[in-house]
Amino acid sequence: MDTVLEIKNLGMSYETTEGSVSAVDNVSFRIMNGEAMGLVGESGCGKTSLGMCIMKLLPENAKITNGEIIFDGEDIVPKTEDEMRMIRWKGVSMIFQAAMNALNPVYKVGDQIIEAIVAHENIIKEEAREKVRELYKLVGLSPERMENYPHEYSGGMRQRAIIAMALACDPKFIIADEPTTALDVIVQDEIIDEIKNIQKKLNMIMMYISHDISVIAETCDKIGVMYAGNFIEYADTFALFDNPLHPYTKALMSSFPSIEGPKKELKPVPGEPPNLLNPPRGCRFYPRCSYAEEICRNERPEFVESEKGHFLACHLVI
Repeated sequence: MDTVLEIKNLGMSYETTEGSVSAVDNVSFRIMNGEAMGLVGESGCGKTSLGMCIMKLLPENAKITNGEIIFDGEDIVPKTEDEMRMIRWKGVSMIFQAAMNALNPVYKVGDQIIEAIVAHENIIKEEAREKVRELYKLVGLSPERMENYPHEYSGGMRQRAIIAMALACDPKFIIADEPTTALDVIVQDEIIDEIKNIQKKLNMIMMYISHDISVIAETCDKIGVMYAGNFIEYADTFALFDNPLHPYTKALMSSFPSIEGPKKELKPVPGEPPNLLNPPRGCRFYPRCSYAEEICRNERPEFVESEKGHFLACHLVI
């Protein structure tokens, strides 16, 4: 399979009044054609920041400090904002987690999607309108609802509309940032199935961002586990669930309920992620790790291939 996206030693930081915060720190991975990759980890671990780096939609106080983002054979890190406008929507698109915030409340939903198509494709407005009708059918919405405003949609309908908007210019790669946040479990399942069906039908590559490791397991071929800006484990989904190696990955899995196998007590991960203004010198998970030894305090573990296709950053393979 061809590599569509490759991240090489990517670093990104936020400049704050208290100092520099390294939100993404030397992250590397690749996604092949037709694959779906999941990013999982606690809040503040750098998942959304990584997605925004790939889109190059960073706030003024943020900057990419090092590394490469090779999309479709070309490094997009040096590209200007005008050049990135040609890549966004048509090359890389995003399903944002807060659907209501992603839609303008004073414009009809259909018109907002039409505007995006006309801005990026050489077609007239009526052709764009017809395309939006087809997109609505694809995501399970009635084309008649194009004439409604965002507040007239339910939460699930708004999320479907955001998916339609992300698909508007036939992108190669879609980033889905918490696409089922704040939805009830029935609607969550419907949205996840919708995204999976669309990905399979259109043969796109996708990157899912979620706190919920069960959602990632259901939708993704590969999983990257992030902690404090670092990738600490990366493997095929089945390999990761069958044999999680990093203590943090094990702790995440122990904190989520399972409908399979015997009942067991849920174990929350103790403590909280470190302050990235002054992260631990060695392994960033050291203060919360029940397996930690002195080397973990003093030396940062390298991210290496511990088994075929299974990458890990841990001094102790548990």
